[in-house]
Amino acid sequence: MKHSISTLALATLVAIASLTQAHAQNNAARINVPFAFNSGSEHFAAGTYTVTTQGAYILALRNDAQRGTRLSMGEFWSDASSAHAPASLTFRKYGNNYFLAEYSTNGETLTLVKSKKESSLAHEYALTQMNPSLVQVAALGQEK
Repeated sequence: MKHSISTLALATLVAIASLTQAHAQNNAARINVPFAFNSGSEHFAAGTYTVTTQGAYILALRNDAQRGTRLSMGEFWSDASSAHAPASLTFRKYGNNYFLAEYSTNGETLTLVKSKKESSLAHEYALTQMNPSLVQVAALGQEK
């Protein structure tokens, strides 16, 4: 009985991992970001990034010129009307500061959580009755 439960638990974990990996592979895109930006507490240099989703709430950003992948947390929502739109990143711009706001691909959008720094700037802008600009950068291409 113990062996059957262990086997079932392991099979379930493998199935979940396979689905998550398949989802991430289908949503990979290369995007050239021409400016430095922030996502969460991380700062990113301008450059070409490979962007993938890792499960339902995590965005992975890998600068093609550097080693390492950095992760950001968010929340997915779907929009069937944009299912054929190219992948893109959307940034909120406060003065000269850019903050990654969303990743969209295949009709799904991952809206990222605002950092403390961005929340502070948003509050300052609200006091002056200004709104941040939105800047969208389209993918160079989708990866399979």
